[in-house]
Amino acid sequence: MRADPCHDSRFTGELAALLATKQSSDDEAAREALFAALSRLERQALIAGAADSTLGKIAEARFLVGILRDSMRPSRIAPLRSLLRLAAEPRRLAEADPV
Repeated sequence: MRADPCHDSRFTGELAALLATKQSSDDEAAREALFAALSRLERQALIAGAADSTLGKIAEARFLVGILRDSMRPSRIAPLRSLLRLAAEPRRLAEADPV
């Protein structure tokens, strides 16, 4: 048995409020917090018996925020000088090796 449509409206409103506060964020902690909040909201909606369309909206938002969260993780990038030095190494070795 599904919950009252008021519950669906409440969950949809909470989803909109969560996403509105974090339209764009360079802060890793904020992205993690948004993902956690969407996960909690999805569990609450599931427990309350929200409509499938409402659950789908929340799940889709959580999924997309998860992709953004994972893609925005900082990764180490080698400095350009190091890359150029590495690229030059095989040439130097080839020039020094008499065939």
